[in-house]
Amino acid sequence: MTPDDAQRTRPRPVLATASQILAEETLLEILEDAQLKRLQADLRDQLAATPRGQSPAGAATLDEAVSQWSNSLIMAEIGNFLPLPSQLWVTDDTPREWLGHTLPGVGTSGDNPDAIYRIASVDGDRRFEVLGQFDPAHRPAQLNIELHRGTKVTPPNLVNNTDLAPLASITDRDLQIAADGSFRITIGPKEESPVHLLSAPGLLSLGSRDMLADWDQRPTWMELRPLDDTEPTPLDVTRIRQAVYRDLPNYLLFWANFPNVWFGGLQGNRISPGHTRTGSMAGFTVALSWDLRPNQAIVVTTDPVGAAYTGFQLMDPWMLGPNAREHQVSLNLAQTAPNPDGTFTFVLAHEDPGAANWLDTTGLDEGLGLIRWQAAPPGASIDPAVLVRDFRVVSLTDVDGLDLPRVTAEQRTAQLTARAAGYHSRTL
Repeated sequence: MTPDDAQRTRPRPVLATASQILAEETLLEILEDAQLKRLQADLRDQLAATPRGQSPAGAATLDEAVSQWSNSLIMAEIGNFLPLPSQLWVTDDTPREWLGHTLPGVGTSGDNPDAIYRIASVDGDRRFEVLGQFDPAHRPAQLNIELHRGTKVTPPNLVNNTDLAPLASITDRDLQIAADGSFRITIGPKEESPVHLLSAPGLLSLGSRDMLADWDQRPTWMELRPLDDTEPTPLDVTRIRQAVYRDLPNYLLFWANFPNVWFGGLQGNRISPGHTRTGSMAGFTVALSWDLRPNQAIVVTTDPVGAAYTGFQLMDPWMLGPNAREHQVSLNLAQTAPNPDGTFTFVLAHEDPGAANWLDTTGLDEGLGLIRWQAAPPGASIDPAVLVRDFRVVSLTDVDGLDLPRVTAEQRTAQLTARAAGYHSRTL
């Protein structure tokens, strides 16, 4: 067997579908387009003149924000023009090296490093099925699947204030799962299986999120298949380019303003009340903002309330996450050391204070954060007011006096090394 033969027979990662490979190669081709680069430069100048763009942290991260949002739109446009409807892995703020190329970050806002986001554009008048299978030994904490009006290229149609308003939504708790982890879902204008997403006329988005409470968990294998006779159409890169030129300004300006919508003007060192989420994402979120001086830290203690998934992440002022492979900018259940009473205490600081649950600001003087709780115990009645036990701003020297789980410098190095390996392997 030659090396090429061995490469062809080696199993691909679950997310490395033929459509995913085509989409990523097309994205990299379009990014070399001169007209696109001029458009990005013009939009960057517009955003640089905004209050967020003129702040030190906003200015420092603006170029990366324009890049991430551009990549996100291009992937969404490609999804609308694929030869056949297919689920694409469309969101990951951290660049990745795989499949023989390096893909830059593809982000929107509030993208969770513990979530594997996939989306497909489907005709609401047609019939489809999703065949799926969990890895029984590495099943995600939760799988959410939702059907929405519109597509990702028009985010105002998908976002209603801080919640999504789906046509239909389910989680893995609604599936009929066989002993081998397999399941089937149908989609269309008439119900035709025990697990069915009822569609509506027009172009729709089929979105899913695998929630990983541990980076040893793996995304679900899924394949979208038309149930009606459907002829593939050639991928027209020229049409995709024209769609990108048309849609990029509104797309970038929408996401640039999204922190004002989602966080409601939250500024300084502040935290929001608990917010209840609806649809398949049923659970809770808490938002916070931070504006720390070099000698300050924020200490946050949360109650996991028995949820199968909890996660805490930091973001820049544009609501985009720093490189989650290289920096401890997020922590999930498996990565968090508990207090003796089962709560979790996190420390947000510019410098490593030796607290096990340190969240790294990556040198930014200000930014935003999100805490999530999903897949609470069935039937549980949870008051959002109990989710956060404590929030306070302290000096770094005060952190030394707190009774917190701690790590040595050697343990931190090992923690960050394991983090980099886990981030890479979670999708292989």
